[in-house]
Amino acid sequence: MHFREMEHSRVAILGAGREGRAVWRQIRRRYPNKPLSLFSESAVEEEFLQQLNPAIDTLHIGPLDVAKLRPFDWLVRSAGISVYRDELVRLRSEGVRFTTATNLWFATNPEAKTICISGTMGKSTTAALIAHLLSWAGIKVCLAGNIGRPMLDFEGENPDWWVIELSSYQISDLDAKPDIAVLLNISEEHLDWHQGIEHYKADKLKLAQLASDGRVIANYSDHVLSESLENHPGIGWFNKMGMWQAGKTSVFRQSDGTTQQNGSGYGLSAISQSHVAAPATLPGEHNMQNLAAALSVVDTLGLDVPRLDEALLSFSGLPYRLQSLGERAGIRYINDSISTTPVSVSAALETVGHKDVVLLLGGMDRGLDWSGFARDVLDRTPYAIITLPDNGQKILDCLKAAGVDPEGDLHASAGLKDAVNLAQKLVPESGCVLLSPGAPSFPHFRDYEDRGEQFRKFAGFK
Repeated sequence: MHFREMEHSRVAILGAGREGRAVWRQIRRRYPNKPLSLFSESAVEEEFLQQLNPAIDTLHIGPLDVAKLRPFDWLVRSAGISVYRDELVRLRSEGVRFTTATNLWFATNPEAKTICISGTMGKSTTAALIAHLLSWAGIKVCLAGNIGRPMLDFEGENPDWWVIELSSYQISDLDAKPDIAVLLNISEEHLDWHQGIEHYKADKLKLAQLASDGRVIANYSDHVLSESLENHPGIGWFNKMGMWQAGKTSVFRQSDGTTQQNGSGYGLSAISQSHVAAPATLPGEHNMQNLAAALSVVDTLGLDVPRLDEALLSFSGLPYRLQSLGERAGIRYINDSISTTPVSVSAALETVGHKDVVLLLGGMDRGLDWSGFARDVLDRTPYAIITLPDNGQKILDCLKAAGVDPEGDLHASAGLKDAVNLAQKLVPESGCVLLSPGAPSFPHFRDYEDRGEQFRKFAGFK
């Protein structure tokens, strides 16, 4: 769907978060007097409310109602609203058409050259790293998508390449042809939204099917990807012999000075180095996976990154991803609020360490099984674990059932402020307070950034 199809259609926007607001702005720019309806299941920010015109903008707050939505020709779905919800399935069966902010952007920018990145873990860092390396190589880049600024909010940009982070929410009904699709890994995540692991896997793998000419880069060490994409035409791998592989503290390839082909004719030896050590800005083995993926994209494009080691040292990393806030009274505080999966919590503990660490853990309950994490944490048990609503008690039950018994004990808190106060009492001298929730921030925070900023404030940092 293109915006021009909206001119004479009845249109409603589902969701008034970042994407919904971006859609509203674009429609208003094109059709200043067009009546629009917005449906939000949660409170709307006051700043946005002030922008609405009561004469032509109608705002509905509350659960989605099929009867109220049925009269519209087009519904613009925000990513957080599941395509599998009964209300949307029913409306679709009755002929109501859907689109998304992402699909509108692709329709409006058909000539854009795009690198689309997805995966259960690491997609934000990988997208930011790809954009950084391409810029260092002299390529004009725009970094957009799920990583922060909505794609529709980029006005007048004309980069050589768009680097776009996509969530499974956005891919599920994506209508696009990425020039390069990058898939990092697939593990259990968002099972409530996708109504099961099979839908989740299929929605992630759809990105590879959409890639316009077979330019797909995927992680060979992820068994879901290696099995599912084994016969995909033109697949290019990382973590496979001869390609970029991730070690614990570096990435390497064993084909220095030779050209490997990824099956679609694209050479994979543009970068002259065969071994790259981890810079301080990319700590942990999980970041070596991200770096291997990013270097594979650079090679696929046939680019050389001058002074690669210097380029990596200049990469500042992402806020809220293992972000050091500093020390207070000898205690370190690390903000990993962007962590929304149990796998990312394990990666945080592997990177930060577990001794003398008080871990703040928990958030929105999406029905994930935490027993695997509980077994994993037996080998790296923090000094203490404090859980947060809403799934805090569920996590505690899994930890206890697995025999996790921290020296500083297991605790449940009523909220983040109480958790930080308790952590400051429990943490050993010269220890660390680590916020790595492993779960989304809703409904207690606006988003992971809000949660991270609240943690900063409660910890006593400006």
